[in-house]
Amino acid sequence: MAYVPQSRMVSIIVAKYRMALSKSLVRAALSFGEVTEENERIAPLLKSMNSQYLGRDYGKEDTPLENDELTANTVDSYAKQSMPLCMSQLHAGMKRDSKLKHQGRLQYGLFLKGGGMSTEEHLAFFQRVFTKIMTTEQFNKNYSYNIRHMHGQEGKRASYSPYSCMKIILGNPPQGGESHGCPFRHYDDSSLSSLLTKLNVGSASDRSAILAQKKARNYQLACAKHFEVMHPGAASVEGLSMNGVGNHPNAWFAASVGYHKAKNINGGEEKDMVIDEA
Repeated sequence: MAYVPQSRMVSIIVAKYRMALSKSLVRAALSFGEVTEENERIAPLLKSMNSQYLGRDYGKEDTPLENDELTANTVDSYAKQSMPLCMSQLHAGMKRDSKLKHQGRLQYGLFLKGGGMSTEEHLAFFQRVFTKIMTTEQFNKNYSYNIRHMHGQEGKRASYSPYSCMKIILGNPPQGGESHGCPFRHYDDSSLSSLLTKLNVGSASDRSAILAQKKARNYQLACAKHFEVMHPGAASVEGLSMNGVGNHPNAWFAASVGYHKAKNINGGEEKDMVIDEA
């Protein structure tokens, strides 16, 4: 019998509810076309839902992540340890090609901004990678303005928000040479399976469970399962919020960073759970 402290009950129930809700949303999405064709009154509202996100806005200054150490020098370690698959693949693609195409720069750049990376560190990171295949002058001419604009320091000085999972899933799929998108949505079964194996994600049964959700078109549940596999016992970590995991890449990132901080503090032990073998 497993004993869970009362303080963790709410977060565990909320996590289960969110998983059930995500699955129901996927089912609703499969009926989307039929509903919009039959009901002209609600069609405009439904068609705009992919651009609506009602959770935490990670792009606003009034809701920064507690983690303030995402810099050009630490981003590699964070990509390996705490980024969801969509962002770690963008990071890998950028390091491999020394560039990202437009959609990739938007998806990854806004994610880094929402993760707490400053404009200066954002510029330093991208410049360090991009100038492996171009001069500093070319980088400044073609990319610096867009990065400052993304951070609200150019143009109309708006603060742009990172993409939610639904926006990424329903967005344009990646084409040749592009790294953006959602691997659970846009990779075929074989490619995703090979990637999970290459990254040593869990056991064979864990990877099968993730692939089963992907095959059932439960892309966000597959992402949530990926988090669960990579962060064993996360639901029992005191004070850790997993709200939004599977719904927003920055929520995945924030929860992962919090998990590893708690793990380091506790010496890797789950002190809040008592196991009764009787």
